[in-house]
Amino acid sequence: MLKIMIRVLSALLLAGTVLFAQTGAPTPKIPRPASNFAIQTAPEKYTWLSEFQGKTCLLAFIETTCPHCQFTTGILNKIQTEYAAKGVTVIASAIEPMSSLHIPAFQKQFQPKFPVGYNELGYVAKFLGLPENDPFFVPQIVIIDKSGVIRAHLTGDSPEMIQDSQEKNLKALLDKVLAGK
Repeated sequence: MLKIMIRVLSALLLAGTVLFAQTGAPTPKIPRPASNFAIQTAPEKYTWLSEFQGKTCLLAFIETTCPHCQFTTGILNKIQTEYAAKGVTVIASAIEPMSSLHIPAFQKQFQPKFPVGYNELGYVAKFLGLPENDPFFVPQIVIIDKSGVIRAHLTGDSPEMIQDSQEKNLKALLDKVLAGK
């Protein structure tokens, strides 16, 4: 009886996985206005996107323990250094449960040259235009132009995020947004 139940549950899980893979998450419209999003940087302290009005903002949603997100943090450090003079600001928000507790170790190990805060997953999903309870790949990167319009939205499974070409692709997207294209 137990073997039959395990087989039935396995079949149901497989069917659910296939269904999810076929339907996928909806792709948010680009370009679109960015809402005034807040990233919590400490208890009772927030950084708002509106603070960066007039600048191009690269906003990354990460998990501090995710190897792909950690790799991306190194690239974002380079971008922050190279593009700051062009009016680009990088900001990151950790989204895993209890992320505020993980940020100090993450900062010590990866030394981001940009602010790293944290948010609840549902709040981030709403900002990204994704269903609030659906899983999604990380990192999620949004590039917002100086007028507050989201010009690019990349997910951890986007072709542009392949590790071998990620830095080149992010810089090309930033150059395009900075040129107003």
